[in-house]
Amino acid sequence: MASRQALREVIAAGGSRRFASVVALSLLAAFTEGAGFVLLVPLLAALGGAEMPLGLALPRWPIEGLLGVFVILVAVRAVVEVLRRLAVQDLRIAVVDGLRLRAVDAVLGAGWRWSSGLAEGEAEALLISDIERCTYAVELCGTLVRLVASLCALGLAALVIAAIAGIGLGALALVLLSPMRRRARKLGELLSARYKELHARLGESLRGLRVIKSFGREKTQSRRIAGALGDLSAVECGYVLSGAMAHAILQLFGALLAALGFWAALQVFAMPLAVVLALAALFVRALPQVGELQASAQGWAHAAPALDRALAMTERGLQHAEALGAEQAPRLGRVLVLQGVGYAHREGHSALKHIDLEIAAGSIIALCGPSGAGKSTLADLCAGLTGPDAGAIAVDGVALTEANRVAWRRRVAYVQQEPVLFSGSVKDNLLFVEPEADEAQMIQALEAAHAGFVHSLPGGLDCDLGNAGRALSGGERQRIALARALMRKPDLIILDEATSALDADSEEAIAAALRELAARPP
Repeated sequence: MASRQALREVIAAGGSRRFASVVALSLLAAFTEGAGFVLLVPLLAALGGAEMPLGLALPRWPIEGLLGVFVILVAVRAVVEVLRRLAVQDLRIAVVDGLRLRAVDAVLGAGWRWSSGLAEGEAEALLISDIERCTYAVELCGTLVRLVASLCALGLAALVIAAIAGIGLGALALVLLSPMRRRARKLGELLSARYKELHARLGESLRGLRVIKSFGREKTQSRRIAGALGDLSAVECGYVLSGAMAHAILQLFGALLAALGFWAALQVFAMPLAVVLALAALFVRALPQVGELQASAQGWAHAAPALDRALAMTERGLQHAEALGAEQAPRLGRVLVLQGVGYAHREGHSALKHIDLEIAAGSIIALCGPSGAGKSTLADLCAGLTGPDAGAIAVDGVALTEANRVAWRRRVAYVQQEPVLFSGSVKDNLLFVEPEADEAQMIQALEAAHAGFVHSLPGGLDCDLGNAGRALSGGERQRIALARALMRKPDLIILDEATSALDADSEEAIAAALRELAARPP
């Protein structure tokens, strides 16, 4: 049931027109192949000087004409096969890119409460591994269509050549192998879980590299990753073993079928040699395709859980999407008020209770308390990243609601403890928040953040920071992140221990810049 639903999702995501093109081209290729096998009968009869067997209503063309038609059919099939492969590639791109962009939009557009509650490595597993496995699923979908069309054409050709009951035995073999396809689906579901676990292990290792090295636990963490890789490999080996067993069973079944069929054709039904040879060619062509069909169906069952999981998680993200209301952002000119605010990250575990707080415009407030006291949660609420479970937040008397919370965030600058820079130049990072800003504004923000060192970098503002600015020190990254926040000229600036990586002189300079910023008129 889930696989059929996944197939419908593939068709819907890729567009019925693209899928219809794949089906039509597969049918045309199958027709030319079946016609070529039917043409073998009069061709073999003509070559042997025998009469047309079984009264087939085929034209009595000369050998040259039959050979010419055969070559034309092969040429047409070759062209159609090229077009079919291009159509499958077009379908794959449309489906996979569409799924990935939809998943990205779902993750980025979901509310902070849902996004921050994702398990370690869950989003990465979705956007990388699961979506990538969907590529394989779409390719298998195109293969299944081709094989079904081809086997149907070969079956019709066999019925045209001789009415034999053995054609249905291939379908019987597929039915008998259905338990292996069900096992492939279970292994596919297990594979998704193993990929998620692996991404979690890799993610925590990269993010906690400093901690790992400081405690000398490199080997321990490496063994944990090796264990996750071993679990993943065990699932993949189980799938390969299941596929190999299915192939071996099908080969044995095919050999028995061939022996019985040829014995019956020659000894029981006394069929003409031209018919037997044509049926033998059909069988030789069909048996590998039945095996490929079984393998593709098993592969689809294995890959479909990734498609199911990608669609399910994307749907969950869309269900938690923030309302992008058109309301104007409130302006902080007098006071930000929190009244009776409460918030819980999960049911029964409150992070904040009955918080009453007034933050006057132009003031500087430091929140102090032990770790886990809810300082970052309170900052998230003030920034409009999420809304309270109880109580209310108002900006100059205008309540922050779901309708205007996103707009309010455009009036807020948030700098977290661990600086986040994006790939690109210093200028690209500064323009990230204010795309229309000029160079003078960027220099002003850099000076206010005590980030004048940028001018000594190769290329200055155009210096390529590389991946996440790793070529810079932690303090340098933090100062650029502060400059980026100041580009917005925000009503509210939130620094979540953002100066912890700075030296005393830089911290004092930034504090002075913030006091100057706070003193300016709204």
